[in-house]
Amino acid sequence: MAGRMNTYAEFAENDYKFFRQSYDSGNKGSALAALGQSICERYLKHIISECAHPENESEAVSKESVLRTHSLRRLMRYISGDMGIDIPDETESALDRIDGFYFTTRYPGDDSFIPTERDIDRADKAVCLCRDFVFRTTSEIEQK
Repeated sequence: MAGRMNTYAEFAENDYKFFRQSYDSGNKGSALAALGQSICERYLKHIISECAHPENESEAVSKESVLRTHSLRRLMRYISGDMGIDIPDETESALDRIDGFYFTTRYPGDDSFIPTERDIDRADKAVCLCRDFVFRTTSEIEQK
């Protein structure tokens, strides 16, 4: 089956191309804020999916549970705490700033808002930092 994607990274990269083209052409529509968080979420899930190797049933349940979250903070806690992988401060801060964009910029509610150009710029920064972190980290793990 042509074009089939099997990893979180492949899905993230597919959306990253669209995000990059839209952002770089000056199209800073509100959908990019939600897409930015979604891309980061899938990049972080790629590290967990491919590099976390549970040693018992409890760890396996924890891994499967975190792969169902949409919280960038929870994903980062798992990566740093459970996997012992250091997330650079700048990357962590950037991801923390956009955590929640997926829901708050797409659905009405008490916390909903229309993202500004600055918010979308923050999403772009987070996507770039997260992407670099994930590819660098997975490469280092594969070399071990």
